[in-house]
Amino acid sequence: MKSKKGVLLPKEQRILKEVGENIKLARLRRNLTAEQVAERANIARSTLWHVEKGSDHISIGILLR
Repeated sequence: MKSKKGVLLPKEQRILKEVGENIKLARLRRNLTAEQVAERANIARSTLWHVEKGSDHISIGILLR
């Protein structure tokens, strides 16, 4: 059975994008590479890329790491 994908409201999409931008800016201020942050969070580098872009398919648990 296929799972249904929920639709995010524009405000929620904007919040995800802002959170991702803040994570990226924090990483850059600390002069850390994406690989370093991904390793510390125990996630793949591609997942970090999705987080920083504000993708809606990333779980809240990954954002909290």
